[in-house]
Amino acid sequence: MASVVSMGVGLSVLIGWALDLRALIQVFPGLIPMNPLTAVTFILAGTTLGLESWKPTPLKHRWALGLAFLVLTFGLLRLIGYAWDWTWNLDQVLFADKLAQHNEGYPNRMSPNTALCFVVLGSALLCLRLTTARGNRPTEWLALGLLFASLLALMGYAYEVPWLYGILGFIPMALNTAVVFHVLAVGLFFAKREAGLTSLLLSRSPGGALARRFIPSMVLCLSLLGWLLLQGERRGLFSAEMGATLFAIITIALMTVLTWFSARSLHRADELKQQMEAEKQRFFSLSLDMLCIAGTDGYFKRINPAFTETLGYTTAELMSRPYLELVHPDDREATMVETGQINEGRGNEHFENRYRCKDGTWKWLWWKGKTFPEEGLIYAIARDITEQKLVQESIQQLNRSLEERAQQLDMTNHELEAFSYSVSHDLRAPLRGISGFAQALEEQVGASLDPTSHGYLQRVRRAADRMGLLIDDLLKLSRLTRTEMHLESVDVSAMAESILERLQQADPQRVVEISIETGIRLQADAALLQILLENLLENAWKFTSKNPEAKIELGQKRDGDNAKICYVKDNGVGFDMRYSSKLFGAFQRLHSMAEFPGTGIGLATVQRVARRHGGKVWAEGETNAGSTFYFMI
Repeated sequence: MASVVSMGVGLSVLIGWALDLRALIQVFPGLIPMNPLTAVTFILAGTTLGLESWKPTPLKHRWALGLAFLVLTFGLLRLIGYAWDWTWNLDQVLFADKLAQHNEGYPNRMSPNTALCFVVLGSALLCLRLTTARGNRPTEWLALGLLFASLLALMGYAYEVPWLYGILGFIPMALNTAVVFHVLAVGLFFAKREAGLTSLLLSRSPGGALARRFIPSMVLCLSLLGWLLLQGERRGLFSAEMGATLFAIITIALMTVLTWFSARSLHRADELKQQMEAEKQRFFSLSLDMLCIAGTDGYFKRINPAFTETLGYTTAELMSRPYLELVHPDDREATMVETGQINEGRGNEHFENRYRCKDGTWKWLWWKGKTFPEEGLIYAIARDITEQKLVQESIQQLNRSLEERAQQLDMTNHELEAFSYSVSHDLRAPLRGISGFAQALEEQVGASLDPTSHGYLQRVRRAADRMGLLIDDLLKLSRLTRTEMHLESVDVSAMAESILERLQQADPQRVVEISIETGIRLQADAALLQILLENLLENAWKFTSKNPEAKIELGQKRDGDNAKICYVKDNGVGFDMRYSSKLFGAFQRLHSMAEFPGTGIGLATVQRVARRHGGKVWAEGETNAGSTFYFMI
C-alpha cells in the first residue's frame, strides 16, 4: 500500500506539472508545490518497495537495489549542492519554465530536509533484507528516523510553525512530500515482519499488545492536545504559562488513563497466561509418560513426576547432572548421535536407550523429541518399555528354543524316514519268503493235504499279503508330512466324479445313486486333496456295499464364519457316535475284517491331509443309518 501511494502521488504530481494543474502539485493554494525531481524519486522509491514486497525474486532484488541506489544518489547530490553551494540543476531539468512561474518566494527546488529524507529512505531501501546477528534490522531504525522527520513536518503544517518543516532560508518541505515520506516510513517499518521491532509490535505477547495500544493513542492524543492548546493561546483564551500548565496536567491525566487501561489489559493477559500455565502444569504432572525439557548443554531443565517415579531420583538429582551420566555406557554414543540430529532440527520418531535407576538397575526408555533452535531447548517424551523388552527377550528365547526343537524334530523325522525305509525293506523280504514258501508248499504237497491244512496255508498267505498292505499304507501316511505343498484352485466336483467312475468300473455289478454338487472348488494341493477324496469316497463305496439302495453324496455348505465345508455322505452301515474319537486314529477299526476289509489307515490319512492345509475333519453317524464325513480346508 505504501508502494502504491508513493508511485501514485509521484505520477499525479508529474501529470499536474505537465498539465499545469495546481491541485495535483500542491495540497492547498499558497503552499509549496512538490518538485518534479521529488516526484520522480518517490516513483523510484515506491517501485523499489513494491519489488521487494510483492513476490520477490533474485532478479527483482537486483533491480530494487539499483533503484534504491538512485534514490540515495539523488538525495546525496542535492545535499552536497546545498553544502557547497553547487547548483546541479537536477531538480530543474523537468518543467524548468513552469518551475519559474510557480515561485512562492523561493526557487522551486528539492528542499534540504527533503534531500536528507531521501538519503535516509535510500539507505533504508538498500538495507531492507539485512538483519544483524542479534536480530536487529537497520531499516527499522532508519524508518523511525524518517517517520520522525516527516511527523515533524506534518506537525509544523498543523501547528503553523514554519521552522518545523523548513530549514533557515531554504525552501521548506512540501506538505504532500511530508505525507508520502510518512507513508513510506510506515511501509518500510512493516516490510519484514519476522524479526526486529516489527516482530515485537505484531506479536501476541503483552509487550506487543501494549505497544499497539499505547503508542498510536499517545501520538494522536498528544498531537491533538498540543494543537488545541496552541490555538487557545493564539486566540487569547489563556496565557502561555496557563497553556503549559494545562498541557502538563492533561498529559499526566492522559498518560495515567492510557497506562491504567494498558496495565489492566496486561494484568488480564498475565492472569490468562498463568491459568494456561497452570493447566499445562496439571497435564505435565498427571502424564503417565516421562516428559522433559532439556537444554542443548546436556542438562534437564524441567521434568515431570513420572521421571522421578520411574528412575527413583529426586528432581534436584536429575537436573544437577548431565543426563548422559545416567545413560548406559553401551548406549551413550548412539544417544549423542541422536541428540546431535535433534539439535540440527531433525526430530526423531523412535529411539531406545537404557537409563540407570537409583537402585542400580537399568530401565529401557523409548524416546521421541524435537528441538526448537530459537529457544535452545529440546522437548522430549520418554516411555518405560522395560517390560516389553523382557517380553521380547522371552519371545526371542522361546523362538530360539523352538528353532532348536524344530531342528531336533527334523533330525528325528529324517531318522524315522530312514527307519521306515529300513523296516519296510527288512520286513518285505521275510514276508515275500513266507508268502512264496507257503505257495510253493501248497503247489508241491497240495494234493495230499487235508482241507484243514490247506486252509492253514491260505491263511498264512493272506496274512502275509495283508502285512504287505499295512506296510505300504504306513509308508504313504509318513510321506504325507514330507511332501512339499503346491496350492492351486482344485475342481473338487470333477475330481470326485473321476474317483467314483473308477470305483464303478472296478465293481460294475453295483448299483449306487451318486449325487455330486457342481462347481465345488478349493484352494489346495491337488495331489493331497486327491488322496483325501479317494479315502473318503472309497470308504463310502465300501460301507454301502450291503445296501441294495446305496446312496453317496458330495456337497458343500458354509459355517457361521462363511468358511467352506465339504462333506461326503452315505447311507451305509454308519457307526456308533460313542466311538467317534477312534475314527481317525491309525489302525483303529469299528468293523471286523470279515465284514469290511481294510488296514485302518485311510481316515488317519484324511486327517493328516486336512491338518496340512490348516483345516480339520470330523464325522457324524448312526448305526445302520449311514454317516457323513466333513472336511474343511
